[in-house]
Amino acid sequence: MPNIKVKDVSKYFGRVKALAHVDLEIREGEYVVLLGPSGCGKTTLLKIISGILQPSTGTIHIAGRDMTLLPPEDRDIGFLFQNYALFPHLSALDNAAYGPIARGGNPDKARRVAADMLELVHLKGREGALPRELSGGMQQRLAMARALTTGSKLMFLDEPTNALDAHIRVELRTELRRMAKKLGLTVVHVTHDQEEAMALADKIVIMKNGQVLQVGTPSDVYHKPSSPFVASFLGGANFLRVKFTKGKAMLLGHELRTKLHGEFVAVIRPENLRFSHSGTKVEVISSRSYGPFYRYDVDCDGVRLQIRTTHKYEETDRITFSQKNVLYFKEPEEGLEKSLGIE
Repeated sequence: MPNIKVKDVSKYFGRVKALAHVDLEIREGEYVVLLGPSGCGKTTLLKIISGILQPSTGTIHIAGRDMTLLPPEDRDIGFLFQNYALFPHLSALDNAAYGPIARGGNPDKARRVAADMLELVHLKGREGALPRELSGGMQQRLAMARALTTGSKLMFLDEPTNALDAHIRVELRTELRRMAKKLGLTVVHVTHDQEEAMALADKIVIMKNGQVLQVGTPSDVYHKPSSPFVASFLGGANFLRVKFTKGKAMLLGHELRTKLHGEFVAVIRPENLRFSHSGTKVEVISSRSYGPFYRYDVDCDGVRLQIRTTHKYEETDRITFSQKNVLYFKEPEEGLEKSLGIE
């Protein structure tokens, strides 16, 4: 199975630097998600690894081979893109079998493999259907079957569920990961959807402004973010400035004790603030139900905070938190607001 090594890759479009000195290693069999806001460089990185674009600097190795200058067809990669690119005049079976036949493979063998892949993606019985006769979710699964029919152990997915309804997206996430693990695929998946990344990934690559900010398991990047931006982008957070003197500081009416000294940005996840009968008094500005949780916006002496709870609270207007759930960061060089993109 293939592993991927990206070494010191940069990409310029004229004077615009789309990627800046990216280093990344993807182990065989991993499901890796490139995550970040629009324009962060994640799709550019995917296209460089696949050979669709050439890097301005740096190298790409796949399965130990230098692939930097090779075209996509020589890299043995299966693709699944947002628009699916299905042939409207071909049946589901013929769409799935197209790749091997186009490369000169035996048509009968290609169709047998395609039929197996259609069964794998739960399209058995729809072999004769045209793409327009399939739902959006079925079309996505057909595109996946076509990619799998190539026999490649390396799969690239660029926003594959973006055009689907929310409930279908959730269903297909499970299918994508199930198929990847069953077939032993190495997957690189691009998305801007944080929930999708957390649900699918063995490893998440957080990107911003053409740079890789953090690489880790979903649990690592959520509970141990490397910067305020990562904390904000993955799950949301409350940011408060705090100044420690001899290891002590006050935050939301709580005395903090650490080994820190000086000014820091304190980060508290919304679920780590909780309503309590004893604590700091707040004014509840708004509340909304989001199905599995409630979101509250509160004001604490002029500071706006967000709270997430699994139960509705109406009997108290005080909040508290545990110091062990507070993260501390130095003020970003460009300033906190600018680093979060909220200026």
